[in-house]
Amino acid sequence: MIESEVNALLDAHDALVRACVDARLTLPEFLGAYGEFPQAYALDERKASGDELAVLRRFQKRIAFHTLVSDVLSGPSSEDAYAGTGDDEVGAFVPMVKLLRLRQLVARYPDLKAEPGSVRAGGR
Repeated sequence: MIESEVNALLDAHDALVRACVDARLTLPEFLGAYGEFPQAYALDERKASGDELAVLRRFQKRIAFHTLVSDVLSGPSSEDAYAGTGDDEVGAFVPMVKLLRLRQLVARYPDLKAEPGSVRAGGR
């Protein structure tokens, strides 16, 4: 990817994070638009070489932040985790926790940049 493509991709996903945290997007809308970012894109420095590696290094803090976002969003969804258990209250709680954790992450990294290798969002 070229620099302008990576920048546009990160800008779009930054905007999605901000819209969700500011309640301009619901969590399901955010999840649908955010998708499997950044894993589904060629943003891994370990798999890059040459010019692509240089571009990714310029954006490494922004990519690291979105890796933390992905960690916050990972895990079972409320539908997956509690399907068939009859525990609708617990199932409804899962999205609220994800949103809270996303808001905490943005509060911790208000510029949407993190050091590569930062502690995972869930404290893992």
